[in-house]
Amino acid sequence: MKYMLMQFGDETALSGKPQEWVQQMIKFMTEFTEGLKRSGELLADEGLALAPNAKVVSLEEGAVEVRDGTFAEPSQSLAGWWLVDVADETRALELARQIVAGAGEPVEVRRCHELP
Repeated sequence: MKYMLMQFGDETALSGKPQEWVQQMIKFMTEFTEGLKRSGELLADEGLALAPNAKVVSLEEGAVEVRDGTFAEPSQSLAGWWLVDVADETRALELARQIVAGAGEPVEVRRCHELP
């Protein structure tokens, strides 16, 4: 079963963290992702540029509009994601718990639709 694990973060709070914390976070993320590669569960992953660089494209009164910013609240924007292929939801939630324990930020877990 394929699941998307999406990590959210408060960029304002993150910008105030000490450099040592940032280095520990990078080390954790690298080790976590390498573990998924070794287990064969990782399909793809990416960290994302900071929210001020985002654009939202939407339909406004019949016209397609582009605006600066994120779709989510800026205080908790999407920071990165992993696409995994795991045995079941229990494993996907186990992985999400590891991310939260290591990074301290929330993770949304969503199963990917599989076409019949």
